[in-house]
Amino acid sequence: MQVTIPERVIARAIQQQYFNKTEAANYCGVSKSTFRNWLLNYSDELIPSSVDGQLLFSKETLADFMKGHEMK
Repeated sequence: MQVTIPERVIARAIQQQYFNKTEAANYCGVSKSTFRNWLLNYSDELIPSSVDGQLLFSKETLADFMKGHEMK
């Protein structure tokens, strides 16, 4: 399933360095449920940071994950 991401979300994501789960899913171009499945199956690769009790995912970690799981 392909998700259409609004340009304003893309522009904000480019500027951000850390994302919550919803923003991380949008950045990766997948649904929130797919991202949750990734967290269950790839928790050793998608390690979040905790800031004020909120789980955040670094842009760099997400980019590395996506590169490592590209379809070839």
